[in-house]
Amino acid sequence: MQPTAAHPVSQISTNTLPPSQRLDYWESYNASMLVGLKCSAFSDDGLLATQRNLMMGDIRLAEIQANEHVIERTPQMVRRHPKDSVFASLILESNAFFYQGSSCTQLEPGDLILYDTRHAYLFGFTGSMRQFLLDTPADWFYQSCSHSSLTRPLHVPGGSGPGRVLNAALRRLAAGTFAEPASTSADQMHQQAGELLRSLLAGDTGNSSALRATYLQAARSHIDSQLDDHTLDAERVAGAAGITLRHLNRLLEPEGRTVSQLILERRLDRAASLLRRRDMQRYSIAEISWRCGFSSPAHFARTFRARHALTPTQMREAALSG
Repeated sequence: MQPTAAHPVSQISTNTLPPSQRLDYWESYNASMLVGLKCSAFSDDGLLATQRNLMMGDIRLAEIQANEHVIERTPQMVRRHPKDSVFASLILESNAFFYQGSSCTQLEPGDLILYDTRHAYLFGFTGSMRQFLLDTPADWFYQSCSHSSLTRPLHVPGGSGPGRVLNAALRRLAAGTFAEPASTSADQMHQQAGELLRSLLAGDTGNSSALRATYLQAARSHIDSQLDDHTLDAERVAGAAGITLRHLNRLLEPEGRTVSQLILERRLDRAASLLRRRDMQRYSIAEISWRCGFSSPAHFARTFRARHALTPTQMREAALSG
């Protein structure tokens, strides 16, 4: 998949509309941009809702804020507005409840729920809410993240266990991408989202290595969010993962690397991704290396060639001629 040159953020709000028009507007917008649904609002003010959307290749990020309301995707709606996606919905504010099939799940801020939009569901929020929603194509999800169909929603509590670390990592990924859309390519979004979702699913299946995967994914996510920080070091990464540096280095031993080496590799891989992007051609190689946390152009050039078997210039030229 080739990254696009820009990722424009679209935003709409019902707040400026007459209350009688808000529900129809919200439903129509969501049917065209996100998913077909029916919405009910119970406030005297009607539905006060704002949504931001950002496309990253085949993956869509949405941020939704609203007062208390319920959305329903009925079987008739599923047939009328087909949507072959798996949603990962991270609750940031408000308690909520989610019903799909025979499962009713109570949710709190910090919780995440994964569900297949090809099955009818109901999602309700009891107060002023805010959520991040990751919209992934079903075929990509079942090829890259899970070989088992989501016949029921998967609830990942954010207060303890793997969800405490991974849900926070997903929040950082979404918030950082909305803050600086140009800093993340579509390929990077697919890679990082896939890593997070696989780790979440590993934790749900009780895989004995799930806790290790959780800590490693938290470390990688923190590194990726801080690659432009020249002061990032191994101690800070371990702290973000919630474990000691010694423990994190021990977890990385089977991969034959240390935390410091992992930071260097992620910096070099980010630099390679930027060098291949046509919209980054206006930046010099020195500027690219600086954006990825390198202070020394010579050190960058030497380590880049060692990892990618090409000089930065050669990689950029190969991408342009491809």
